[in-house]
Amino acid sequence: MKLRVLLLSAILLIGSVALAQLTVDVALVNVVATVTDDRGRYVANLKADDFTIEEDGKVLPVSHLSYSDDLPISLGIVLDTSGSMERKIGTATAAVESFIRTIHKDDDIFLMTFSNGVTLAQEFTSDRSRLTAALRRIRVQGGTSLYDALSESLLHLKRGTHEKKAILLLTDGVDENSFKSFRETERAVRESEYIVYCLGISPSEGPLIESGPITFPGPVPGTGPTFPGGTGRPQGNPQQTPTIQLPGGISIPFPTKKFQLMAQQRRPGPSGGGNSGPMTSVDMDVLNAFADDSGGRAWLVGGLIDEARGNAIEKILDQLAEELRSQYSLGYYPKHAMDDKKWHTVVVHAKDPRYQVRARKDYYGGDSGK
Repeated sequence: MKLRVLLLSAILLIGSVALAQLTVDVALVNVVATVTDDRGRYVANLKADDFTIEEDGKVLPVSHLSYSDDLPISLGIVLDTSGSMERKIGTATAAVESFIRTIHKDDDIFLMTFSNGVTLAQEFTSDRSRLTAALRRIRVQGGTSLYDALSESLLHLKRGTHEKKAILLLTDGVDENSFKSFRETERAVRESEYIVYCLGISPSEGPLIESGPITFPGPVPGTGPTFPGGTGRPQGNPQQTPTIQLPGGISIPFPTKKFQLMAQQRRPGPSGGGNSGPMTSVDMDVLNAFADDSGGRAWLVGGLIDEARGNAIEKILDQLAEELRSQYSLGYYPKHAMDDKKWHTVVVHAKDPRYQVRARKDYYGGDSGK
């Protein structure tokens, strides 16, 4: 009899431990973090002890850490095919073609386009030839349903087979046709917990710019005696080629033909909608909000010369490909129930002050439908 009681007690104890372990596993919160140094380079080989996580102002230990150097992802490419993209679509699709052949061969990718409505141009696939064929079938027309497209792409991304998921959105305009509002779409981004990257393409007459500083080795072409006649080549030194320096160590040479380039940094405004900023119809307030909410990035590219613009887009997508393979997944256990239906702030720091961390800033304690 005593033996039966002992056996029963042991079984109940084991069951309780297993149930507790199951509860803990369900409560794990994962945050994808991008770490760069003071020169914009991605930082590898960090340990859990190198990070600090605060939730709602309280420091919590990092219980899990992994580095995504060779892990496949599920990716949604969301491409603006409105009428205003007519002169840019060739440049954009060529850059995307190059990008999908650069990233991991096992990445699961879908292509979604939007104009007056939203179209799934290619279902999830790792077959690059199918994606290329879909890109080459694209036709431009109509208006811009940006909010609907991003909202639908986030829903579709849930079907991806890989744990890590991201969206790449390319657009040249402001939303005109969506049923969804900006606030509804922004909430969908926050609740999804997926990373959103946005690339805005300004009109042809707009500036060639990016979401970081642009520096020149001398006067801006066409503005002084160093570049007579705006030829784009310094006088008296035919070997020197001026370049645009973008964040992350990207260097883009100027085209050798005559062109006009304006280096203007557009800063996000408080509106969260509408057109703010010179010489562009792209609403970077909106794109920056979506990227910032998710821990992603937003860029703006334009310029008179398609060669320069195409080169800039390809360089940015090359950097994105590197970033997707240079991120950390940090896991921790919160001190509250995961279904409390509340928003919780999250702040991730690197203990080394030389490093900057980019990650999402909050999450919703409830069923996001993932």
